[in-house]
Amino acid sequence: MKHLPLALLLAAAFAFLTPAFAEAPALKAAEAAAIAQADLASRGLEETIHIVEVNYKKGTLLTGPEYWEVLWNKEFTAQTEGRNEIGLRIAMDGTYKRAVR
Repeated sequence: MKHLPLALLLAAAFAFLTPAFAEAPALKAAEAAAIAQADLASRGLEETIHIVEVNYKKGTLLTGPEYWEVLWNKEFTAQTEGRNEIGLRIAMDGTYKRAVR
């Protein structure tokens, strides 16, 4: 059996250990949910729209910084014509943008 190069072994070990060293998100999931709920209340939507998912999205070079994706139970007409709002994208500093499709 051939021996793997040391660099390859170290890279494999690092890949398995990286999740153990990952830092917790700066903004907790409960805080993201509270921000989303407050947004719904401020628009008078809390009686018909509610949160069904809160997903952590790790930042990458392609997607940008990490954020929480909060999804609504149903789509509704967005402020942008021809689009529907599906939830919020909440940054780790608590600012957010409406998620549309």
